[in-house]
Amino acid sequence: MENRGVFQAALSRLSARLVAALTLSLVCASLAGLPLPARADEAPERNIMLHYGLGVGSVLCTLVYGPVKVLYATLGSITGGFAYLLTGGRLDVPREIVQPAVRGDYVVTPEHLTFNQPLLFVGKERALDRSSGDDNYE
Repeated sequence: MENRGVFQAALSRLSARLVAALTLSLVCASLAGLPLPARADEAPERNIMLHYGLGVGSVLCTLVYGPVKVLYATLGSITGGFAYLLTGGRLDVPREIVQPAVRGDYVVTPEHLTFNQPLLFVGKERALDRSSGDDNYE
């Protein structure tokens, strides 16, 4: 009976952390969506504060986004390893699982918050990685 109470306490702490992480990510997403007008006649102090705010925002967003991306990449790598074993050593199947999982952005930058650069959670295949010898399963 006592183990059941320990399990419930751990589950409630985990759910409280999950709610806090989701709340922080929603705040980061709402801050990223704010319009930022840029004028040539703005005071330099305001521009410095804007850069400071974007830097702080990117750090806070990375604190939530980074561990989620690392977890996703780790699970994708493990799944790719199982796919390699289950397909008898074929490389094309795990490559399709692992490459999108481990590629992409692990850190949120100020350019992501100003929408100057897209934030890629699932990575794309680079053109140089495409090879015509994908039929070789050795």
